[in-house]
Amino acid sequence: MRKRVLGVVAAVVLATGVTVLEMAAGRRFSRRLAHAVTRWARFQSGRLAGFRYHLAGGHPDASAEGAVLADRVRSMLGTLEHRLDIPRIHVMAEGHTVLLHGDVASERQIDTLVEAATQIPGVENVESHLHVGLLPSETRPSEGERQQVAAHKRSA
Repeated sequence: MRKRVLGVVAAVVLATGVTVLEMAAGRRFSRRLAHAVTRWARFQSGRLAGFRYHLAGGHPDASAEGAVLADRVRSMLGTLEHRLDIPRIHVMAEGHTVLLHGDVASERQIDTLVEAATQIPGVENVESHLHVGLLPSETRPSEGERQQVAAHKRSA
């Protein structure tokens, strides 16, 4: 009996939801909802593929070089750049040697970035052309975003 009541309630809620979604504002909402659900499903699908890859004992190809290796390093350094709040580091690869160019705030950040790059499969050597060039007075990526929001509010 309880399942039957829940089924009826679910059918009523579904019918009401379809009616609301058919209205003009509802159509816009339904498109946004469908887009969000699609993005979430794609993301979860990728996570599942990664989980299966690691569960099966997969490892990145250590023989990768050139553009593939540079993309791999860029991908791994992206979260580190964000955490350190530094501008994007320019990454190039020649064979199994990775070249890093850019400005950082301290020698410690240089060491952190070089160490992270050396941990990536396929990297045999890292040439650092990073230099300490960010002054405390210079705008960080996070600060630049705040200034853009403030400028947008002033112009509105």
